[in-house]
Amino acid sequence: MVGETLINRYEILEKVGDGGMALVYRAKDTLLNRIVAVKVLREQFAGDDEFIERFRREAQSAASLSHPNVVNIYDVGHTDSIHFIVMEYVDGQNLSDLIKTKGELSQHFVVSVAMQIATGLAHAHHHGIIHRDIKPHNILITNEGRVKVTDFGIAQAMSSVNLTQTGVVLGSVHYFSPEQARGVNVQAASDLYSLGVVMYEMIVGKQPFRGDTPISIALKQIQETPIPPRQYRPDLHRGLEQLVLQLLAKEPAQRPKSADDVVSILQGIDRELNSAGVEDRDLDNEKTLMLSAVDVQDKEVSGLASVKGKRGKKKSQKPRHKGFIIFLIIAAILAVGGWAFVRLVPKLLFLDDVQVPDIVGLSVEEGRARLQSSDLILSIEREVFDNEVPANHIISQDPMAGRMVKQQREIFVRVSKGAEEVSMPSVVGLSLREARLALTQAGFVLGSETEVYNTDAAPNLVVDQSPQPGEIVAKGTSVDLGVSKGQEAMDFVQLPDFRGQSLAYARDRLYTLGLKEGNFWPEYSTVYAEGQIVEQNPPPGTEVEAGWPIDFVYSQGLPKGTVTVPAEEEEVERWTEQSQWQSVEVTVNVPNGPPQEVVILVIDDFGAREVYRETLEGGSRVVRTVQGRGEGAKLQVYIGARQFLDRYFKD
Repeated sequence: MVGETLINRYEILEKVGDGGMALVYRAKDTLLNRIVAVKVLREQFAGDDEFIERFRREAQSAASLSHPNVVNIYDVGHTDSIHFIVMEYVDGQNLSDLIKTKGELSQHFVVSVAMQIATGLAHAHHHGIIHRDIKPHNILITNEGRVKVTDFGIAQAMSSVNLTQTGVVLGSVHYFSPEQARGVNVQAASDLYSLGVVMYEMIVGKQPFRGDTPISIALKQIQETPIPPRQYRPDLHRGLEQLVLQLLAKEPAQRPKSADDVVSILQGIDRELNSAGVEDRDLDNEKTLMLSAVDVQDKEVSGLASVKGKRGKKKSQKPRHKGFIIFLIIAAILAVGGWAFVRLVPKLLFLDDVQVPDIVGLSVEEGRARLQSSDLILSIEREVFDNEVPANHIISQDPMAGRMVKQQREIFVRVSKGAEEVSMPSVVGLSLREARLALTQAGFVLGSETEVYNTDAAPNLVVDQSPQPGEIVAKGTSVDLGVSKGQEAMDFVQLPDFRGQSLAYARDRLYTLGLKEGNFWPEYSTVYAEGQIVEQNPPPGTEVEAGWPIDFVYSQGLPKGTVTVPAEEEEVERWTEQSQWQSVEVTVNVPNGPPQEVVILVIDDFGAREVYRETLEGGSRVVRTVQGRGEGAKLQVYIGARQFLDRYFKD
């Protein structure tokens, strides 16, 4: 794939990873001019529709996560048989390679890495996402030492793959929880068990359970108790060993209650390790001892005294006064340095825990000042348009208010750029259906619809709108419409079944019913004669308002070269109208907060049409099965005037 460009945007530069399910490439996003990682699904899974759907759905769920310890997902897509996920490119190495190189790692390093993994898991669990495949290979460490958890996007998809598929589940069975090995539905506690296995491997240099086959390892996960890590490392902190063994409990209820609890326990262990002065190890050289400033100065003094002594023997005794003065100066410097070391270093090394204040809704300056009063640092993660929050004010924060963190910790915030302002388009003169679609796709929501008598406009046409065309308004503004009722009260008409009727008959009948002609499409048919109606929209029996446009598909007759055979001699292959329809189930989750308008649009052979529009409470869910006609049938979902989905039915 190197050298290819996916969807005219992602230029594949080199292969950087090879897993059981996917291949990972370093690529360039030519649109945003940045380096990204592209994870491409292996070919053997490309034909499994159920797996691909899970792959796509879970990747989109993971894209909702935004946390410094989670790899960001930017895009999900496909070209022909290639399915891929575009994500943040992490310049560093994975934990698996580090363990292979170093073996057992220092306690400080284990605690730091585990704390960051648990923090990322806590963020995911709060959003209802379970990783399901925590292992060293999925833990990336940047060159600056920040931990990034990856592969949230395909973890759920992996649970649907058959255990016999070579190279898929086999690579992860060492980190399976007992409930995963038994095939029971996993929960957040399953991720904590896998974290326990990863911590055990960092401490000891190998996994707690090993075997000749995946099945034997899975049985050990279910039945056997791990050897306590202190049998391998007697110097191991007892609290750290207890946490690992608690994470590896067979029953989920016996493990820590949440990833947040794991973070709190690790923070306590970290303080005790620092207080006890436990030696840390440099990652580049496990045997390197770090010298303090006093050590360096002592070496310099010794060398200086040695040189002066040699010179004194050759010359005279006068330099003794100089040597004594130098000694006094150095002694004074050491005394001051020692005082500073005793008084200041503990304050720098042993930072206190502080409670994160609530800064959501404050301006950036107010939020920064409030964090500084708690000795915390504000870091702007992203700036986004928001109709509810004023510009330069904080929309969200991470960690959340009330959490206990170390002093000098960065608090990541999203900041509002204010409402996005656009010019109000004109929908006057459009039918009500067309106006609704145009406003939704332009990023607005519907306000009131008022029917008015108007002698100059046909029924069901928009004759007025507020805001007026050309006004500069915030994107997402509700738009009120005035709709013509014609010269007299509008009637409702029940549509007859036009299928099988001629075009001429349909047009005459529409006129007598007070309805308008909509769009017409020709189509070959072996069922209906040339000129007969094949399908209509809206369907027969639907009640519509007077003046409503009706769409038709009509027959062009038989395709060229078609030979009809009597049915009693041979079954004739028929092109039925049903074969042209596709259906898909749509699940829409409304974000927590105020009520928002949800709109589902279908764009197909009948043009663009609205199939669902309701204002729903924040946190609610709606599930709808919708149909589209034709190969190019497309689905769009809008929540609160923002487009959340734009995909083809066949994807």
